[in-house]
Amino acid sequence: MIEIFTRVIIFFPTNSKIFKFGFDKNIIIEIVDLSKLQINITDRQSYRSKEKIIKKKENDTIDIWTFGGSTTYGNNCGESSSWVDELQKKNNKINLKNFAFNGADSDQQVAILNININKKKIPDIILWASKFNMTNILTKSNYRNQKILKHKFRDVEKHKKFLYIKRVDKTLKSYLISYTLMDAIILRLFPSKIKYTKKTLSDIDVKMMVKNFHINTNEAIEISKSRGVKEFYLISLFSDGNETKKNNLDLKTILYNSYLEDLTNKHANYVKIIDLTDYLSIENKDIFLCDAMHQTLEGNIFQADIINNFLVNNSISLK
Repeated sequence: MIEIFTRVIIFFPTNSKIFKFGFDKNIIIEIVDLSKLQINITDRQSYRSKEKIIKKKENDTIDIWTFGGSTTYGNNCGESSSWVDELQKKNNKINLKNFAFNGADSDQQVAILNININKKKIPDIILWASKFNMTNILTKSNYRNQKILKHKFRDVEKHKKFLYIKRVDKTLKSYLISYTLMDAIILRLFPSKIKYTKKTLSDIDVKMMVKNFHINTNEAIEISKSRGVKEFYLISLFSDGNETKKNNLDLKTILYNSYLEDLTNKHANYVKIIDLTDYLSIENKDIFLCDAMHQTLEGNIFQADIINNFLVNNSISLK
């Protein structure tokens, strides 16, 4: 009875596919933000056979949707901006809607795309900047493509225990002064023992992590094509390390670049790549970045300028 009631409640902000969940393996449920009722129920096979929906243009403005994490959401470097906002300022022929949010990964971005493309006017162009936050799924016990990849990341259980300990620690600190004092004394006496050490990922974890990104991005492309979106751009924003090329030989980067090439070949004449990684230098790194990956106002303006020029010169919608 509780299960039926729950499905009826979820039906209102989603669709009737909720009643098939569990019986049809292609139907998945994704909760992005419960407080905003961002819940996606989708049939992963439906968009592959669906006829393209051609929207009627109401004006000459080109509608663009952007997806990404904090580097696309912006405003993470004090009084900064976002490359999306700066792109809007540079081109009055386009109308931008930014669906990015801090910490968003490709699992969540596909869900957000699905939710909005079924409710809003379909855009002409999608800009997909999902290079960062791939590592988010390393601590997820049920990431989006787990059944497809048949892989469980090795640190998931450790992460659960760590979160439990942190919750207990926070609760004790909220109520017990003696515990708070003891904690401070331990940190002062043994600081080197408390430091977090970053573990090196196994090759199989890296492969599955990037493959998850690949599957999600390919699905986003196929959803967009099936709904009549005219163009899809994969954007690689720059980050610390690009200027020395030290990251170009690691497995994650190699696989990421390989999958981008695969996606552009698979969806030729529909998907294009805007790669900004070569534009960061040792000389301008401190001007364009305030940390390892977040852009200053200057960095956002710079990236927006490059993206705008690429769109003007390559977009069929803007010609």
